[in-house]
Amino acid sequence: MDVGATTAENDEVAPKPGWRVMLPVFLSVSLYAASTAAVLPILPFYLKEMGGTPLIFGLVIAIEALTQFLAGPLVGQLSDRMGRKKILLATQAAAFTSFLLLALAEAVVPVVLARILFGFTGGTFTAAAAYAADHSSPANRRQAIGILNAAVGLGGIVGAGLTGYLSGISLVVPIFAAMAFSATSFVVTAGWIKGSHAVSLDVDVSAQSRAPSDKVSFRSIVSSPVIRMLVVVLLCYFFAYGMYGSQIANYLQATFISEGNSFGPREFGYLMAADGAINIIVQLFLLQRLGRYFTERLLIVLICAIVAVGYITVGFAMTLPVLVFAILCISVGDALARPTFISALSVHAPRRRQGIVLGTAQSLLAATEAVSPLIAGFLIGQALYGVWTGTIVAFVAIAALIAWTRLPLTDPEAEGQAHE
Repeated sequence: MDVGATTAENDEVAPKPGWRVMLPVFLSVSLYAASTAAVLPILPFYLKEMGGTPLIFGLVIAIEALTQFLAGPLVGQLSDRMGRKKILLATQAAAFTSFLLLALAEAVVPVVLARILFGFTGGTFTAAAAYAADHSSPANRRQAIGILNAAVGLGGIVGAGLTGYLSGISLVVPIFAAMAFSATSFVVTAGWIKGSHAVSLDVDVSAQSRAPSDKVSFRSIVSSPVIRMLVVVLLCYFFAYGMYGSQIANYLQATFISEGNSFGPREFGYLMAADGAINIIVQLFLLQRLGRYFTERLLIVLICAIVAVGYITVGFAMTLPVLVFAILCISVGDALARPTFISALSVHAPRRRQGIVLGTAQSLLAATEAVSPLIAGFLIGQALYGVWTGTIVAFVAIAALIAWTRLPLTDPEAEGQAHE
C-alpha cells in the first residue's frame, strides 16, 4: 500500500466535514449510544439476579465481542459495497431486536442470545466512521471522527443518566428505554441520512467495476508498516481497556463503599453519564488543540500515560474524590484514544477500503474484548485485584513503548494541518 499516494488521493476528493452532512449521522450515533448506555449499567446486576457470577458476566461480554470479531470485516466491506446508510439501518434493527429479547429474558441463556445479536451492531460505529471518512480529508479526519465520539459521549450521558434514575424502579425499565432510543435512531437514519457509498467518491468507472471483486485479506490490509504498528498498539491499548471496562462495576461493588453504601447500578449509571460528559468536553475543546501540536506517536504516548495514571489510581481508590480523579483520567484518555486510533488508521488506508479497514480494526478489537473480560472476570472473581490492575497497566505500557519506538515522527494529519 502506498501511504503517500493514499493520503494525496484522500486529500483531493474529500471536503471538510460540515454540520449539514454530519448532523444526521451525529444524531443517529447519539441515539444508538444512548440505547447502549441505557443497558450496560444494569447488565452485570441483571445477570446477578439470575444467578450469574462475574465470570459469567465476563463470558457474556466475551461472546458478544466474538460476534463482533466475526462480523466486523463483513459489515465494513458491505458498507463499502452497499453504502453506509443500508448498513446503519440493518445494525440498528438488530439492536432493537436484541433489546427486546433481553427485556423478555428470564435466564442467562436468553441474555447470551440477546448479546450475541447485539454483537452484530458493532458495525454501527464502523459504518458511521467510514461515512465521516468519506466526507473529510486527512487534515481534518481526526476532527470528523471526534464529532462521532462526541455523539457517543452525548448518548452516554442521556442513556446512562436515565438508567441511573430508572434502575430504581426496575432493572427492566432501562431496557425498554433502550428500545425507544434504538427505534428513534432507525427513524433518523431512514429519514435524514443520505445514502453514502465510499467507492463512488474516488475511483473511475473501471475501478468501480473491479472494486467489488477485489480479494481482501488481512495481509493486504496490514501491508503498510505504519498500519501494522498502529494495529499492534491499538490491540494492546484496548486489551487493557477491555479488562477495565468489563469488570469495573464488579470491582467497585466488591471493594468500594461510600457513605455506608456499596457500588450499585445507580452509581454505575451516573459514572457512565459522567464518562459521556467528559467525552463531549474532550472532543469539543481538547482533541483539536492537541492535534495541532502532537503527532500520532506523541498523542498515543500521552494517552497511554494519562490512562495509566487512572488505572493505577483505581487500584488504590478508597475515597470518592480519589475514585473521581481516577475515572477522570481514564475517561479523558479514552475519549482521546478512539478518534486518534480510528483517524490514524483511516488516513493510511485507500479511500475505497475505508469500511473494510475500519471494520477489520473493529473485529480485532472485538477479539481482545472476547479474551480480556474472561481474564478480568476470573481475576475479580478470585479477588486478585492487584493482579487485575497490574495486568491492565502492563499492556498500556507496552502500547506506549511500541508507539514511541516504532511509529513515525510525522504523520499525514499533522502535515495536512500545516498546509492549511
